[in-house]
Amino acid sequence: MLQQNSSRWTLPSDRWVLHSTPLLGNLTSRWIDVQVSAANRFDFRLLGLEIAEGAERLPYWLLAGDRLDWWLAYKGMFKSGGFSPIWLAGQFRPRPPAVVHIHYGPPAAQLTRFAKALDRPMVVSFYGYDATKADYTERRLWRRRYGRLFETAGAFLAEGPAMGARLAQLGCPEHKIHVVRLPVDERALSGCERREGSDFLVVLAAALREKKGFDTGIEAFARALKGRPDARLLVIGDGPLAATYRSIAAAAGIEDQITWVGFLRFDELMARLSSASVVLYPSRRAADGDSEGGAPVTLIEAQWIGVPSIVSDHDDLPFVAAPDGTVVVPPTRVDQWADAIRDLYEHRDRTSGMGVEASTFVRKHHSSAANADARETIYESLGGGHT
Repeated sequence: MLQQNSSRWTLPSDRWVLHSTPLLGNLTSRWIDVQVSAANRFDFRLLGLEIAEGAERLPYWLLAGDRLDWWLAYKGMFKSGGFSPIWLAGQFRPRPPAVVHIHYGPPAAQLTRFAKALDRPMVVSFYGYDATKADYTERRLWRRRYGRLFETAGAFLAEGPAMGARLAQLGCPEHKIHVVRLPVDERALSGCERREGSDFLVVLAAALREKKGFDTGIEAFARALKGRPDARLLVIGDGPLAATYRSIAAAAGIEDQITWVGFLRFDELMARLSSASVVLYPSRRAADGDSEGGAPVTLIEAQWIGVPSIVSDHDDLPFVAAPDGTVVVPPTRVDQWADAIRDLYEHRDRTSGMGVEASTFVRKHHSSAANADARETIYESLGGGHT
């Protein structure tokens, strides 16, 4: 059920940003939560509806702020069977936002009329599937919608240059594309640090989907460390390829060296990652076109606590990875992945220094303050500082 905190929404400042996202509070999209709540020069808070603990999240495109669901969007979409962008914009006119920031391309394409009616600058963040999957990049309907979006919005944020290049290929004007690195949830990571054990622990952590490339990681571990009693592989996550990956591990003869766990809460995930010797990110482009677009956020989070990585040279993974804290190899070259794993196993004293480099790099470039400053500079360049 939904619990109403207030019958009215209130704002502490005239200088605020309205965020729109379907995934607020979703544990797999923490980087959006951090962006909504992180601010240096703007306010982002809204009062409204809060999802009661244990309740099922309703499937609607969410107008939200500061981890709270906004009551007006809920009322308009469900009590009247949908909402008019003109009507919805009218509800904000007494105290309009400085900027409308919409997360993910598809909902942004559906809210262009709302931003136009509100007469406020529109900023859009793309994150991966929305710029890579054939459903959005090749279908005529969505190419038209994206074309209208690229014309309407004032700025488009990409987490790295590879994602920026994808937006340009889709028709986004290059002068509207800005690279803004994603932030980590520093508060949630407070007190979490690397605690490597005596065994050499290799970790794969993500949804078990084709683009994550776990088959490469499992096969490479088997080639490099099969039969080594102090070498273990931990697979965190679940998904449609779970059975396939278990079969690959069984065929490779490493069943007694591998541990499978499903999805974990964020604190549990980071506790597991903190004991890793190295985390693997063998990401690649899937058959349906889906890819990282940018890079996995867990790569940023693991580096923050000082865990080194081996990453594929896919999309923005090399951009996000610390140059001196990471090994970079092609996505599907199992032999090169095996060589990289074996080299760190045989020279495991290197991993401590790599972890320090990784943490230093990420804390400099991926803090919530750095992300907020970059976003707010763009807001102000669009006239968002004057309401």
